[in-house]
Amino acid sequence: MPCRLVAALLLLAVSGMAVAGERVRPAALAGSWYPGEAAELGSYLDRTLDAAPAWSAPEGERVRALIAPHAGYAYSGATAAAGYRALRGQAFDRVILLGPSHHAAFRGVAIADADAWATPLGEVPIDAAAVTRLRASSLVGTGPEGPDREHSLEIQLPFLQRALAPGWRLVPILVGRLEADDYAALSGAIRPLLDGRTLVVVSTDFTHYGTRFGYVPFAADADVAGRLEALDKGALAQIEARDPKGFLDYQERTGITACGFRPVALLLHLLPSEARAYLVRYDTSGALLGDYRSSVSYLSIALTIPDGPAEPAAWDPESLRWLHRLAALRVLDAVAPTDASRASVDTLAGALPAQVREPAGAFVTLRKGGRLRGCIGYIAPIKPVWQAVLDNAEAAALRDTRFRAVEPGELNDLDIEVSVLTEPVAIADWTGFEVGRHGIVLVKGSRRAVFLPDVAVEQGWDREQTLTHLARKAGLPADGWREGAQYFVFTNHKHGGPLQEAIADTGPGAGSQ
Repeated sequence: MPCRLVAALLLLAVSGMAVAGERVRPAALAGSWYPGEAAELGSYLDRTLDAAPAWSAPEGERVRALIAPHAGYAYSGATAAAGYRALRGQAFDRVILLGPSHHAAFRGVAIADADAWATPLGEVPIDAAAVTRLRASSLVGTGPEGPDREHSLEIQLPFLQRALAPGWRLVPILVGRLEADDYAALSGAIRPLLDGRTLVVVSTDFTHYGTRFGYVPFAADADVAGRLEALDKGALAQIEARDPKGFLDYQERTGITACGFRPVALLLHLLPSEARAYLVRYDTSGALLGDYRSSVSYLSIALTIPDGPAEPAAWDPESLRWLHRLAALRVLDAVAPTDASRASVDTLAGALPAQVREPAGAFVTLRKGGRLRGCIGYIAPIKPVWQAVLDNAEAAALRDTRFRAVEPGELNDLDIEVSVLTEPVAIADWTGFEVGRHGIVLVKGSRRAVFLPDVAVEQGWDREQTLTHLARKAGLPADGWREGAQYFVFTNHKHGGPLQEAIADTGPGAGSQ
């Protein structure tokens, strides 16, 4: 195959562009709801994002969801841009997009059969694995047949393409009629996808006022602007309270014509209890046009959750390498002790790098043929990290009660890994645990168990599967994690490799500093 063709195919794969044979949902709104040419659309988005107020999440919080309007850009573009500016340049692996169905009536939610969605700015690939997983729910269908005239999802894509760093995949969920029990069922299906690299966007306008919309709860007089704002802010208050039932009750009580009230209520079911909502911008078409006889309200609302534990302070790679060799020598001395093995440990421990003298939690993990052979550690920073590594290296080899003690004949076949932990911090509930980023400690009564950050990734578990295995490890029922448990999360730095190579290591940092 010619080199240029290979390069072109690789470029398509890396960029996420669709290739021949894929099902691409075409742009239905380009040239009407928003500019139809790529250059014109890109220029509009850049100008509008630049002009938006520079709101950012408070220190210690990250934007994990956004509620954005979905009218034509001439009307709601500036309000939408205010929310998207808060995400500008951020990187996500997945965007879950929730929008109401304006044209088709159905129960549950629908995800159209497509491999990518197109806009003038390019094609957005679908997260096929996530969609396949969601389709296991009886409430998830493929949607109505016929021309796709729905605007609530597509209208968000150009802003997402322009605001976010490239590389994300889309889960486009069109929300139909939902019964009371459907919210819990759907949130249970979606929640495992909400890791630290996933953004949720809900597409909705708020009050549609006027005879054109069949909603005139008060006269179009001099006070209509204030009354509309009070009506919209009443809905906002329920969002700020993270109260899905209160939000739905408010909609039923007032009749507020927020077209995406069901997607908003679904989002509120998904959010952890510590989430916070911030109004970034409020506007109405009545104010824009100077005519409140017919008016639609637009809100951009950013929803944040607290950061988990701070990322580990930067570790010198040579200090981690030093700890790795110390652990390997300690295993050798514990399993096959000789005067020479003891002298090697004492010599290395006599020349401590400064960084290893600080207290920190630490684990030592042994594997044989890729399978766990022992893993012992301290979660809390109860000792200087070098002492914690010495203790746990010996314990992993000889005293992990899940395994028989390591024998001398196994030493040539072992890999050894050292993990240095941040101090665990409490999270409000299990939804604050991010697979792949956090290690987690579960405490319930006298029971407790811990997984390092790599465990779930290595096993291919999602969050709920991880917590199920963690509960079993703690001696609890499989669902014992759902109620009454406390959770603490942490992150780590690690260094690993073959035990014999670590023992033989004589490079910089191996024996002195």
